[in-house]
Amino acid sequence: MCESCWVLIAKADDDEFLDSLDLNHAERAVLNELYKQGESRVTEILELQGKELLAAILELSEELQVDPDELARLIEDVQSGELFQVKFIEAIQEAFAPLFQYAGETELKALDESKVWAVENTAAARFTSQLEDLVPSMNDTTKDVMLRSLERAIAEGATPSERALLVQEVSRTAAEGEEGPFSMQRAQRVARTFSTAAANGGKLEGWRQSEIAKGKRWRSAAGTRTRKSHRKANNQVVPLEKPFDVGDSKLMHPGDPAGESKEIVNCRCSMQLVID
Repeated sequence: MCESCWVLIAKADDDEFLDSLDLNHAERAVLNELYKQGESRVTEILELQGKELLAAILELSEELQVDPDELARLIEDVQSGELFQVKFIEAIQEAFAPLFQYAGETELKALDESKVWAVENTAAARFTSQLEDLVPSMNDTTKDVMLRSLERAIAEGATPSERALLVQEVSRTAAEGEEGPFSMQRAQRVARTFSTAAANGGKLEGWRQSEIAKGKRWRSAAGTRTRKSHRKANNQVVPLEKPFDVGDSKLMHPGDPAGESKEIVNCRCSMQLVID
């Protein structure tokens, strides 16, 4: 799919979620900016990972360039580097954690203007930790996707030199972000996963602090891209402190980072407050 198409889809997804919140123009602008900051940070990290992996592969001998075990080790080395570990933590703390807090503050204010958001609450710290725990799973997906592409290139080559050239070509294409685990589409999926978790998690915490919320209703995103399990969960109502049953997972909110990846990756769903 073309880059401009992905940009339009991402904007429509953002607009759909923001429409589910009771926001004035200024609040919506701030929340939307936090969304974009998160996406920009993830895009930067994946671009750097792709370029560093390409450079590392080009430094290998032809023999090692066509060795799947060596390539797997190389990908893991790049991912586990201190640079990327620090950058992911910074992105979570500087973009997605503020999104959690702002969404929560907005919901709390809408319910009771006299309430003040509890800054020093364990929920925000716990949420940040849960997002950080998603990074290894995300890296595993990157490694699996990249290895499959490299192994196909190795299988297609007729000679060792041809196999090495194909590996280099696949690596260069991935590093340029045209397709694969370092592409803009992948960055948007990761950012969407984190943003949905942050915004919905913040909403839930805001409802808790209001002390008037009784329950919550799952609101599935519209369209054919929505998972069957999420469509089935639409309009499910549960008490505030009970999880939704979504597929085989129990989720406290859409995008709950404690849930299975198959139910939270790229989720676009939201929640509605139940007071009675």
